[in-house]
Amino acid sequence: MEDVYKAVSEGKNLLANAPTGVGKTAAALAPAVECAIKNGKTVFFLTPKHSQHTIAVETLKRIKKRHKQPVKVVNLIGKQWTCLFSGVKELPSSEFSQFCKAHKSNETCAYYKNVRDTKDNTVKQEAKTIAKNITKKGPLHSNELLEMCVEKELCPYEVAAEASKDANVVICDYYYLFHPHIRQALMNKTGKSLEDLILIVDEAHNVPGRVRSLMGKQLSEFVVTGALKEAGLLRHERLEKDLREILKIVRKFGKTIEENKYERYVKRENVVGAIEDKLGIELQNLIDELNDLGLKVLEEPDRYRSFCLSVSEFLEEWGKDRETESAYARLIEKKIYHGDEKYGIALKCLDPAVATTDLFKEVYSSVLMSGTLTPMDMYADVLGIDKDRTELKTYKNPFPKGNRLVLMVPNVTTRYKMRGEYMFKKIASELEKVIKLVPKNVAIFFPSYSLMDNIVQHLDGIPKTLLLERKEMKKTERNVLYKQLKELSETGDGGCLFAVQAGSFSEGMDFPGRILDCVVVVGLPLRAPTLETEALVKYYDFKFKRGWDYGYIFPAMNRVLQAAGRCIRSEEDRGAIVLMDERFQWANYKKCFPPGYRFIVTEKPEMYLEKFFG
Repeated sequence: MEDVYKAVSEGKNLLANAPTGVGKTAAALAPAVECAIKNGKTVFFLTPKHSQHTIAVETLKRIKKRHKQPVKVVNLIGKQWTCLFSGVKELPSSEFSQFCKAHKSNETCAYYKNVRDTKDNTVKQEAKTIAKNITKKGPLHSNELLEMCVEKELCPYEVAAEASKDANVVICDYYYLFHPHIRQALMNKTGKSLEDLILIVDEAHNVPGRVRSLMGKQLSEFVVTGALKEAGLLRHERLEKDLREILKIVRKFGKTIEENKYERYVKRENVVGAIEDKLGIELQNLIDELNDLGLKVLEEPDRYRSFCLSVSEFLEEWGKDRETESAYARLIEKKIYHGDEKYGIALKCLDPAVATTDLFKEVYSSVLMSGTLTPMDMYADVLGIDKDRTELKTYKNPFPKGNRLVLMVPNVTTRYKMRGEYMFKKIASELEKVIKLVPKNVAIFFPSYSLMDNIVQHLDGIPKTLLLERKEMKKTERNVLYKQLKELSETGDGGCLFAVQAGSFSEGMDFPGRILDCVVVVGLPLRAPTLETEALVKYYDFKFKRGWDYGYIFPAMNRVLQAAGRCIRSEEDRGAIVLMDERFQWANYKKCFPPGYRFIVTEKPEMYLEKFFG
């Protein structure tokens, strides 16, 4: 708390690596809110998922109650999740974005029009009244805010944005601040300026990957074919012909990929030149026409997506002549669907700093916190944070040391050249030893689904209920699996969850109390040796002379630590962590463990587990 107060008072940055369960949310919010109210600043609490919104709201409710101070809070979750149109929550985010944009542009969204006058974009009085009630009654959870807007048929997002003008604290998703265009739009709506913001970034280890994903774009044969059909339905013959030619161009580039390979680099001007030469039209004119047609498509009843808009948006991004061109990789990709080759063009962002450097430079102060923010130098580097006004702090784990047993099993590995039936059987055998000695639930995390499947088939006679995460699982199905695991922690011999590292169970879900007695991390989730990985390593080697670390080793080890951290979530929790791979004791990987993270190297984990669990 003292470190946060010092940073936000002096207009500096703090990177805080602190164990899960120590109360980071309260420790960051309390001093930041105090400083914000004193100095006329606004705290923006950024989270990667909705569960963190709930924790932040509850924390601020308790702060407000204890200090009896009128803290004005707005909970601004993604507009898709509060949209009053039926069916939109099932859409991919890109489709919803198009749907929302088109309805506003076509003036067919009654909820938006009930908030804003479409002639001059001013906010109507009824919406202003609801916005004031939100900050007066708050902090409110998203469902409470939604209820207030449903009754008056007002767009919840627009009302929340209006309420944010007067807020001391805005809780929102990463998307709103880390995407440059969305950031500017939000600042315009709320009347805020970056110079007056104090950022608190929760689960900050997610930021580099999330921003890289936000800044990338892809165009597939499927999307171009969909756009072609839309042009045909609306009888736009010339655009239909142009899109047919674009489809041929995508396939022509795809055919240049070497046999037994699935991608190759391509230059911006090669794709732009091919389109302009074949169509006899400047790229920007084509983009504008596709955009106009896409908006017409979304005027049709029950249409949530326009493929024409998707093509337009991709070409807009692809055609930009960027000063930061080296921060992107441009690829032609090949995928196999039901035996057929399908091609696509991809713009991959390598450097999140293209979107974050200006943000961290302009905001008044920032606090980035996580239980796995290691190594912190890397995060400061890749996010473009000025180290001269930044403090990097690692906080020790205050929980009883006797509550955690960490073992490393060195006689197995998931190294690619060592994979085979012999190693799969050996890993399965080691897992059986561990599973049998754990009193109740155990979660086992693998680098990939295919590796998990290869090992699971060799398991023999596990005395627990087997729960398998599948690649195609929906959120509701994962929640059912989680509920089963929770129930099994209270009955019988418990359950055994098989899941993947960097998945929903290893990073997106909490397992408080005695839901998990043990976590096993099998192998390292190293990036596949793709051209994107190659480009990432080369880019960070050029920029920081740390390509292999920043682009390959450190991100994989962060996923390992995230998975391992599912077990101990509070000072009352007690559990074992088993790391299975010889590489965990290699210097390159061992240096990534936080200070104080000591493990016992043993080929007989059962000896230690039997003693630990009694």
